[in-house]
Amino acid sequence: MSRLSPAHCVLALLALACEKPADTQPPAPAPEPVAAPQPSPVQRANLVAREPVGAGVLAALDTNTDPCTDFYQYACGGWLKKTPPPADKPRYGRGFGEVTDRNNEVLKAILERSAGAKSKDPIESKLGSFYAACMDEPAIDKAGIAPIKPLLAKVKGVKDANTLMTVVGGLDADLFGGHGPLFDLFVEPDPKRPDVYVAFVDQGGTGLPDRDFYLKTDERTKALLAAYQAHVARMLGFLGDAPEVATDLAAKIVAFETALAELQTPRDQMRDPDKTYNLLGVEGLSKLDPELNWAGFFKSFGYTKLGADLNVTVPGYFEKLGALLRGTDPNTLQAYLRWHILRVSAAALSKDIVDADFQFTSALTGAKELSPRWERCVGWANMGLGELVGQAFIKERFAGASKDIALEMIAAIEEAFAAGLPALAWMDDATRQRALEKAKALHNKIGYPDKWRDYGKLKLQRTGHAGNGQAIRKFLLQRDFDRVGKPVDKGEWHMPPALVNAYYNPSANEMVFPAGILQPPYFSAEFPMAMNFGGIGMVMGHELSHGFDDQGRKFDKDGVLREWWDPSVASKFETRAKCIENTYGGIEVLPAVKLNGKLTLGENIADFGGIKAAYAGYKLHASKKPEEPLIQGLTSEQLFFIGFAQGWCTHETPESQRLRATVDPHSPPKQRVNVPLAHFSAFAETFQCQPGAAMRAKDTCEVW
Repeated sequence: MSRLSPAHCVLALLALACEKPADTQPPAPAPEPVAAPQPSPVQRANLVAREPVGAGVLAALDTNTDPCTDFYQYACGGWLKKTPPPADKPRYGRGFGEVTDRNNEVLKAILERSAGAKSKDPIESKLGSFYAACMDEPAIDKAGIAPIKPLLAKVKGVKDANTLMTVVGGLDADLFGGHGPLFDLFVEPDPKRPDVYVAFVDQGGTGLPDRDFYLKTDERTKALLAAYQAHVARMLGFLGDAPEVATDLAAKIVAFETALAELQTPRDQMRDPDKTYNLLGVEGLSKLDPELNWAGFFKSFGYTKLGADLNVTVPGYFEKLGALLRGTDPNTLQAYLRWHILRVSAAALSKDIVDADFQFTSALTGAKELSPRWERCVGWANMGLGELVGQAFIKERFAGASKDIALEMIAAIEEAFAAGLPALAWMDDATRQRALEKAKALHNKIGYPDKWRDYGKLKLQRTGHAGNGQAIRKFLLQRDFDRVGKPVDKGEWHMPPALVNAYYNPSANEMVFPAGILQPPYFSAEFPMAMNFGGIGMVMGHELSHGFDDQGRKFDKDGVLREWWDPSVASKFETRAKCIENTYGGIEVLPAVKLNGKLTLGENIADFGGIKAAYAGYKLHASKKPEEPLIQGLTSEQLFFIGFAQGWCTHETPESQRLRATVDPHSPPKQRVNVPLAHFSAFAETFQCQPGAAMRAKDTCEVW
């Protein structure tokens, strides 16, 4: 919950005054559409070349909707009507969904070739072994729970709180990869020494996505918690527990997880990097509860020399954890561990377990079907072996002039952002100069790493899918923890090249755009530049703005967590941020389901700043390289905003909307489009939205 580096994503991927809520009077009559100039013969040739692109853009529109009333519906209504949501996708969009589908088809072909070749090439051999084992359903079904029996046997060693810590350390190392029972462990650069890796220990240990699912008392939440308890009981049956025993143990497990949830700090309060920075070291962690057997944990975990290089994100959680463990009977602790071993492993086990596990996933997300086997295997390969399969992916999906064009766009957006800083009257000159220095020091990574990750120590087999998954998690864990106390690899990527996402990393002051997202409808070397700037340009502006959101602004140009703002300027920033927080906090996405303005603040600031920076970058680029309108009926400025919005056209189940309102730091797609645009004067000018229109807020918020 507190991880900062890859958390500043565009998906999972933000005011001079805010005195009153947005105007709610009826919108003014719709203006006449802004006509594009008639094309010349040369322009007509260009239009023919862009016809497939233009046809897709126009087909996605709902021209019966006034763009000044609901721009999301105007831009996306045609796509929403013509595109049925896939039964296995609780959330599916014209951008992330369709691009992921296309990328997955490429990855599938790569993996199938590797599995069929049985090559001696080390990369192809690893990919082929993983995919062959993953797709061998008969062998997986025959194995049943055999792959996790050795892990389950370790649980019998739990006799009390002390032995529990020893057992959990071993399970973390062998199965959970640090994200196991009781708490999370991971490695990142030290926020105050960004050139050195340190370990982090964070609150965790619950099976549901957030503490609210245990602690809220409304009827829907209570029903979901009851369904979770029934799910735990059903799953324990696969481990051999009789129904009545499983039912009793499930109740105890859920009660124990509820107690863990009560110790946790709410998600929206975990966003302050100053509060989650507590470099206590192992000694300081142990002093929070001297009775808790941390020595036994780290010994079985395999890392006893972390020393001072350990950050404790929530000391209060670990002050209270030991008392809970000592007050819980060993039988419950064993059942809790058995459940989490099965929960984490379920997707890699036999079909009956996978299907049972999906029953609860369906209740939580609204997915109607399980995704095809090949698609799940491709997803696991992409996340676990991303820089192996990514090497072939970029050759097929990121060639030609793509990287040069993307870098050209980023340069324009960064230049425009810097040029806009002097206009911010709320900043003093000293803070503005430091902000300018940070913007100029920003490092960009496009497409794929300059140096690929070394997987030489990873051993995979053509049989034993669950075992391969365990091996990958263990490999990644050891790779990370072996680096604690050592210099940071500045060339490292935190996302695989084929992933449809992007991120800002504050400790390195860098933006990263994998080849996976540098695809239509976000980007193409063949697109009009207005469309590119509206699509991937907005993503670039979004990530750039993360460097100056409520979290990113606390890191200086070198990635050091320190105060570099004048106090009076910081106070003015908070006032403008509060405007955005209040604007989103009042939005009801479903009956009785409101957005959390605090949780989504950083992403919303990045959305507000992103669209402004992308538009300014486009206008700057167009002033140097003019481009006539290339989709008939639309001006280039209109195409910019439509290109932005159409990347967010999305179907989503009510269950998924409720879940994301609790756990997702991003606002829903419709709000990500409509709210920033309603506060952006250039949008109103482009579509001639009159005062009083829904898409022209009366009292606007602005930060950057």
